Amino acid sequence: MFVCVAEIDRGGCGDPGVPAFGRRSGDRFQHGDVLTFFCQSAFELVGEKTITCQHNNQWSGNKPSCVFSCFFNFTAPSGTVLSPNYPEEYGNNLNCVWLIISEPGSRIHLFFSDFDLEPQFDWLVVKDEGLSEATTFGTFSGKDVPSQIASNGHIMRLEFQSDHSNTGKGFNISYTTFGQNECHDPGVPVNGQRYGDQFQLGSSVAFRCDQGFIRTQGSDQVTCIIQDGNVVWSAAVPRCEAPCGGHLTAPTGFVLSPGWPSFYKDSLNCQWVIEAQKDHAVKIHFDKFQTEVNYDTLEIRDGPSVSSPLIGEYHGTQAPHFLISTSNFLFLLFTTDNSRSSAGFSIRYESVKMESDSCLDPGIPVNGRRHGSSFSIGSHVSFTCNPGYTLSDQEPIVCEQNHQWSHALPSCDG
Repeated sequence: MFVCVAEIDRGGCGDPGVPAFGRRSGDRFQHGDVLTFFCQSAFELVGEKTITCQHNNQWSGNKPSCVFSCFFNFTAPSGTVLSPNYPEEYGNNLNCVWLIISEPGSRIHLFFSDFDLEPQFDWLVVKDEGLSEATTFGTFSGKDVPSQIASNGHIMRLEFQSDHSNTGKGFNISYTTFGQNECHDPGVPVNGQRYGDQFQLGSSVAFRCDQGFIRTQGSDQVTCIIQDGNVVWSAAVPRCEAPCGGHLTAPTGFVLSPGWPSFYKDSLNCQWVIEAQKDHAVKIHFDKFQTEVNYDTLEIRDGPSVSSPLIGEYHGTQAPHFLISTSNFLFLLFTTDNSRSSAGFSIRYESVKMESDSCLDPGIPVNGRRHGSSFSIGSHVSFTCNPGYTLSDQEPIVCEQNHQWSHALPSCDG
């Protein structure tokens, strides 16, 4: 008991944390305690390696940081090469060299997951140095992410140079090593799946994009083959992206803003038609919705075309939980201006069977209220809006004999 009181009386400092890409030795923060910091392989420690808790309850120095080294030889079978200070901007006047050295007889594969250099003036050169004559794969600059690269020898050299002005986020490159009679690990497409984990000569691997995404380049299946004396995949790995429009006929699926799950792009004009089977309606659920207020708009119409009756125009974060068509078609138009973007939207759709003696729940307008809870044939349902909003259609909706509402859910416009 006396020891606990003595420990408290000593006083202490707050937890200074652990640097990213590093670790800390020591977990006590009382007067006189010392903490020592270390960085992962290929990172350099910037700042104080050790700090001491002083009697004024302050550490003798700040927590250091771990910055990727400008010079390093990689010998592990897999790893990551980063521009110094990534993901923050790299510095000026850099001249960095990295060697990736694998076992003789093996090869090296590079995969670029991020790339952002000042165009023309800052650049990355990738060389194949494991053969009798060194070759250069390419000199890369700007924001276009380079394609995957596979070496022919067992050594690769990366040279990075920046000038005296303007910088960028830099790059994030993963590498793996593999044998002469096998292909490199092709990875798994972002927003997709891979089937197969054998990469030897003659092996095949298949890919599939997740729901809401389509293949925009590459192949659904690749085979490890010999081409011009090299062991390579027969085609590129697919890229899975959310399309700008389409005609959707599956019973269920997703409509995603182009670029999802990242921000959408500027100057879009995307049209989707969702078609359900006959005697069915289309029901959509808004799982996520965020666009630039007033300027980036999702227009939804009750039918198959831009001339079909308007259900509503949605922007910002104001979207209903769900909407239901009065026919077996729903039309969506997403337009964006030439500046600023946002997270976009993820919308689930499904084909729903009409009820035998009633209509489906029509929903409630955003910023509005519904009056009437019976959806049986012949029932009337009306709507009003919250103060400051105007109802787009004052006419009540009626559940008709064909199990459809007489017109679409109105909207409350500000």
